[in-house]
Amino acid sequence: MPEIRTALAVPLDTLREQIALAIAQVKAHEVPAACVRLGIQSAVQADDEQEAFRSKRMYVRKRILTWREVELLDLAQRVLIEYGSEDLADTVSEMTVQGEHRVSELVRRNVLKVIDRLPTLFGELPLIESLSEVFGTEAIQDGPGVRPSRHTLQGRILQHYVHNETDWSHEELLMECGVLTCSQTRFFSLLAKLLHPVVRRDAEQTELAAAISTALRRDGFVVRQTDTQSGYALYGVARVQTGVAGSMKNLIFASIGMKPELVFRDAVNNDVEIVKHADKVLVFDRLLPSSGQLLWKDLRNWYAELHGIESAESAKEQLFRRLRQAVVGAQSPGELALFQGYYERYGAKLGDRLPALIPQVYLHYDPYTRRQRGDEQVLARQRMDFLMMLEQGVRIVIEIDGRHHYGTEDPQSPDRFVASAQRYAETVAEDRRLRLAGYEVYRFGGYEFMDVDLLQRKIGPQAQHTVADFFDRLLARHGVA
Repeated sequence: MPEIRTALAVPLDTLREQIALAIAQVKAHEVPAACVRLGIQSAVQADDEQEAFRSKRMYVRKRILTWREVELLDLAQRVLIEYGSEDLADTVSEMTVQGEHRVSELVRRNVLKVIDRLPTLFGELPLIESLSEVFGTEAIQDGPGVRPSRHTLQGRILQHYVHNETDWSHEELLMECGVLTCSQTRFFSLLAKLLHPVVRRDAEQTELAAAISTALRRDGFVVRQTDTQSGYALYGVARVQTGVAGSMKNLIFASIGMKPELVFRDAVNNDVEIVKHADKVLVFDRLLPSSGQLLWKDLRNWYAELHGIESAESAKEQLFRRLRQAVVGAQSPGELALFQGYYERYGAKLGDRLPALIPQVYLHYDPYTRRQRGDEQVLARQRMDFLMMLEQGVRIVIEIDGRHHYGTEDPQSPDRFVASAQRYAETVAEDRRLRLAGYEVYRFGGYEFMDVDLLQRKIGPQAQHTVADFFDRLLARHGVA
């Protein structure tokens, strides 16, 4: 898990407290069983229920008091799946996704100066509800039965911003709401809300996006269009030069049998047509979610719609079998070990948050213009063994190197390969091309999967360990607990 290197690092005791409070939402007699289900304890003991009745919060805290950061974050993800908690979700985001790169208070103040020039904050949307959506209902609104007064934040907002518009500026209002100290997730949520087409459109929207982006660049962030809604642009905040530039145009993958032959039909728009063996591949042609990440559930829902499958469970099983068919057909022990090991290890654990591990990707998108390609029309072989598409344009390529990556077949002995400097140079040149385009590239040697039985489809302990160790570290590196 990324280490926090800022003054806003969250103490582990805060994380423990928020985990305990989230679980404490259930009834006291249900707490011990919930702790078993979440992996906090192995079984319910005789006196556990009585202890939970004394204090649900302390019951949980006591059992995670010595847990390390990585264990607490992993637990927090499981807790969030089962019990909603805005505070816990914020903390997890601060320690993972937003932990590595921060927007300083100085830059937040610069962004506030931009916002302060707006004629209205949220257009015609109700103010209190909009602020609550960003900063949290408990932080903004008075509780049930509480009458707004100058002693409550909601009362002060009504007095100084709504009823007396000249008392507080937009900047002062947002500072009262905690914009300088709130989590980075909430800060970015505020910017996305201000730029949403429901609030502002056309020139006003694009000018605000550009102005905020200019302010954020000092800390290495920009505002980018992430999607469209009814033809209107949706914006989000992303790291500068993070991942692969450009949006996905085509995703052609999971070949069974003959390789597809791809040609450009429109070199300006990068429109690609499969002219041979189109029935042997899958083609995902939808827009990615605004996060830029392709999850297993997105792939499953697309497959269900494509084939008219009503049951999500049935679609999941059929898609998995179809992808595994392509993997098995490649006759690569390493590809089978990675594919099967990844989905078995993380499928149930991450559920709807599971990033898709896509096998045999022939084309992700073509990032080159016609001028850069020259007269090329038929696309050269661009097959990736596996591709993962994470948030903010992070694209991860995983390759299994068989003998053909570093040698050529000996004509005198078909079972023997001879080392080839040319073949090796071609492999490393392709790695350079991908890395310079923004991809992360990871290679495995076939020797690492010697205990995989392709015929029996059995993965040995050494290969299992190799796969588990790699994906544990990879997902932690990118904040996917």
